[in-house]
Amino acid sequence: MCTVSVVTDREGYRMAMNRDEVITRSAGLPLEIHESGGARAIYPSDGMGGTWFAINEHGIALALLNWNDMSASGSPPAKTRSRGQAIPTLIGSRSLLDLHGVAGTSNFEGMLPFRLVGVFPSEQQIWEWHWDSTRIEVQVHAWKSRHWFSSSMSDERAKSERGTVCRNAEFEPDGGSMPWLRRLHASHAGGPGPFSLCVHRDNVMTRSYSEAVVSPGYIRMGHFRGSPCTMAQVDSIEIRTEVSSTSENFGCTAF
Repeated sequence: MCTVSVVTDREGYRMAMNRDEVITRSAGLPLEIHESGGARAIYPSDGMGGTWFAINEHGIALALLNWNDMSASGSPPAKTRSRGQAIPTLIGSRSLLDLHGVAGTSNFEGMLPFRLVGVFPSEQQIWEWHWDSTRIEVQVHAWKSRHWFSSSMSDERAKSERGTVCRNAEFEPDGGSMPWLRRLHASHAGGPGPFSLCVHRDNVMTRSYSEAVVSPGYIRMGHFRGSPCTMAQVDSIEIRTEVSSTSENFGCTAF
């Protein structure tokens, strides 16, 4: 239950994610720098060592969404591990090749279905892994701005309703900027309700908002613990680094 947005440009990218959860769950822990596989990574924690969104010093970002509309054949295996453990296992990768080499079935066994979005500025590619509890499928996307949506009520309806809001917002004068992303992820267009980007249901709401910026010389992650429609100051951590990228394309696609 989340919304993920990626805005690419020739020098890097900007990214934002809403984490939607039942109101009885914690909003999670603040941002920290973690050491993973010899690489520094920034991410908030779910309190059990897992996360839903992370970025490392090589500019690689990973975002995890529940896969609710997945049609599985037979009964899926029982859950023995949290999906939140997937990203910490992978975020130490230095490149797409490194990550692809470790993103195997053994890392995901026991986890419920999810979609994992990976952004790779050096390779100018966006990858998407689909895990159905037994096997992995992969989609490779061009270096183009796009959105992903999930909802326990219906991933397809979330894609339709939130996707329309995102496409309409592209025409705003500051489209693609970080203020635009914050405003978009706080949107109640068509709501507030279960399918607005900032979710409000009887037992579910957007519990936190996170963002990342990758530009030549630095990466930065920001995080707000709370509903983005109430967002005030965004806490952030920045790492100086070197990330190379060379292309540009703005024009969002919804997934």
